Amino acid sequence: MTGIPRARRMLSPLPALLAALLAPPAQAQTAPDLLKDDPRSVYQRRVHPAEPTERIDWSGRIAELLKEEPGDLTLTAVGDLIFNQPITHLQEPERAGLFRLMQEADVAYGNMEFSLNDRPELQRPFYNFRAPSAFRWELARTGINLVSQANNHAMDFGPEGLKECLQALDHANITHAGAGATLAEAHALGKTELAGHKRTVGLLSYMRYWTAKYRSKNPDAPSLATIDPAVILALRDGKVEKVEGPLESDVAAMEDDVLLARRKTDLLLVSLHNHDVTHHRAYGIQDTTPPNEEIMYRRAIEAGADMVIGTGPHVLRGIEIYKGRPIFYSLGDFIYQYRTPDKIHADLLNQRDIEMPKRLNESVWDRRDSREVMETVMVRMVMNQGKLKRIQLLPVTIDDEGPLFGVPRLASTKRGAEIIALMQKLSAPYGTKILSKGWYAEVALP
Repeated sequence: MTGIPRARRMLSPLPALLAALLAPPAQAQTAPDLLKDDPRSVYQRRVHPAEPTERIDWSGRIAELLKEEPGDLTLTAVGDLIFNQPITHLQEPERAGLFRLMQEADVAYGNMEFSLNDRPELQRPFYNFRAPSAFRWELARTGINLVSQANNHAMDFGPEGLKECLQALDHANITHAGAGATLAEAHALGKTELAGHKRTVGLLSYMRYWTAKYRSKNPDAPSLATIDPAVILALRDGKVEKVEGPLESDVAAMEDDVLLARRKTDLLLVSLHNHDVTHHRAYGIQDTTPPNEEIMYRRAIEAGADMVIGTGPHVLRGIEIYKGRPIFYSLGDFIYQYRTPDKIHADLLNQRDIEMPKRLNESVWDRRDSREVMETVMVRMVMNQGKLKRIQLLPVTIDDEGPLFGVPRLASTKRGAEIIALMQKLSAPYGTKILSKGWYAEVALP
């Protein structure tokens, strides 16, 4: 996530300050409502609807969905995990059923945007997400057993925090990729054996971001697998325009990793964390992938990946079936407990600047996240004998207030239909048809 920059604090002489404090309210100047007046702002977009009260037989729905044929292999995939408060004890059917889908899957993937370590003193400014090392067991209880780590929060607690996190995941038997004690380990295949199917599932993970603090110049130091942006300056009509795309040498390195991994695993996932997005509240929802970034996803498929999963924008993006294989350009959020840290950094506290426009302060601390940030899907794929049979999309909403802030649940009937319609709209430009199956949807396969 990207915080709103702190306004510069202005110090006034004491007399001027007293005069300002004693001035009548009618003479006080109102700070500009910078976000509400911006037509791009999400305040002009969809508002949060009230959740309707309805009785749904979630147990029956989940049981029907879990019916399998001999030889079926199931894989679930969700988006960003910012996770620091236990949730698997929750018994609400729409939550327990969601966790059950991951627990019953052969492989359950998520993007791990927090660290597991016992060194809170190592945190770096600004936003830092951490849970104690023992929290690995709560992560495992959700059913998640495969995580990508090449993202902008893997190094929140520095190299030592990263090494502790890797050890914690290993102790919980959670397969990981994208981060390592060395650069070579960061590029290495994370692989899990599915004994019942006599097959292996592998993961490669990369982050596209300005990566100076994530990839060490020393190849023997802790690092992430990264794809740096390439900046192209275009001159037209006397104006210079900056365009960002993936650095060719880094994309080629990813392709080499994929070619090597294909020799070691039966099913290969590639995760791409494309974090570099503008702030949702100020600039609207970034729910489309620029063409110059789609290149990375498609080249991973061309190199041999069976599917590519995008994370990072914190909102849903479309689905493309490229050369017969799925690309999920962004799965948005899933567990989003970013407002429940165990320690708040001083830089964040200082955002309560007395001269900062009230709306900006509220947008950091008080206001509810945009609806698009708190709606997502769980992807459930069924394969048999190496062939993709079904891609199911299960609509999910994330609580946006109260003690369960950031905790996902299966969506109500109305919200679920709206999320399916959104995925249909976002996927249509790729020629992808998404078919409603009532409370969930399926992607039409060629």
